[in-house]
Amino acid sequence: MMSSYAQAALILVGSLELIRSKAFSRKHLIILISAIALASVVMVLLKHADPDGRTFRYVVRVGLKYLVVSIVFFVAAGITINHNRFVGGIGQRTMALGFISYALINSYYTFIVFYNVWIAEYDFPMFFGLIELLSICKIGLGMVMWLLEDERLQLKKANQELDSFLYSVSHDLRAPIASILGLTHLAKLETTDPKTSPYISMIEQRIKKLDSVIGDILQLSRSSKAELKIEPVDFNNLMAEIISDIKFNQGADKIQLHYNSNPEHVFRSDRAQVKIILNNLVSNAIKYHRLNQDEPFIKVLFKKQETEVVIEVIDNGEGISPDNQDKVFEMFYRASSSSDGTGLGLYIVKEAINKLNGKIEVESRVQVGTTFTVTLPVQ
Repeated sequence: MMSSYAQAALILVGSLELIRSKAFSRKHLIILISAIALASVVMVLLKHADPDGRTFRYVVRVGLKYLVVSIVFFVAAGITINHNRFVGGIGQRTMALGFISYALINSYYTFIVFYNVWIAEYDFPMFFGLIELLSICKIGLGMVMWLLEDERLQLKKANQELDSFLYSVSHDLRAPIASILGLTHLAKLETTDPKTSPYISMIEQRIKKLDSVIGDILQLSRSSKAELKIEPVDFNNLMAEIISDIKFNQGADKIQLHYNSNPEHVFRSDRAQVKIILNNLVSNAIKYHRLNQDEPFIKVLFKKQETEVVIEVIDNGEGISPDNQDKVFEMFYRASSSSDGTGLGLYIVKEAINKLNGKIEVESRVQVGTTFTVTLPVQ
């Protein structure tokens, strides 16, 4: 009896906490459990004027217990269904249905008790025990599912707020950075002091580095939030855009970029994500090149197969040591200290490839060169 009443009381307390979004105090819970224990003892000790008091005790101990439990679970089901938080989730619906089925079973038990007292004897159906167990399992399963849905929605909300904050802050930072770059440019034109000019150049380089970091963060934010748009991708036009974008990169004019255009180099994928992948790989190849050799080059190869395309970006640059090859796709990791890169380029590449359900492999030898092989499914 104590277990049944405690179960009903705690279910009701949990439902009320759901409405109030506030927990009951420990003191109130102790008082509630103590009252349930006292009431249960009183009901056990109750007697009646009839010869053995069996009928009275049967109604009070059994019938009343089932009646209270059924009412409480109906109330809990109503609270769960009408609760406006995450309405419509499968966990919420499952738990509410579990409450209703458990309440119906206890209502049936209540009916049997009163039927036995006032009409005729009728035994409890044994298979109802199994139905009762299934109802309890449904409540537990619904509760777990609802908690997981709650966590998922809270995480989604936090990610959206973080993306919004990141996007807003990045844009707000880029405006003063552009102003500082303009001022440093004017200062370099106006300054004739040979001691001051190097400091202005160093300020300009650091500001450009900060602008590059913010630009990469914005690119990562846009890439992660953007929905995939599957369309025909003309790889030839894409390469022409990338060559136009990177031709003013530092050192790009000293490197030969080889790509053999072909009208058949067309496939279906998300053009924006493919451009992010290719642009970062080619830009990285420029940053980490060896410009003092005879023929610095970057080769881009495209192979189209039935279900996938393979893109290779090959260079004869600095290369990556074997110890660093597993780490180059980590956020803010730079394999070489000779570059002023942000360490986000290959991380962005990896995220974009994962979004397209592709894969990337790297083969490299120090002072020989690096080959990045990107495999993307044809959508």
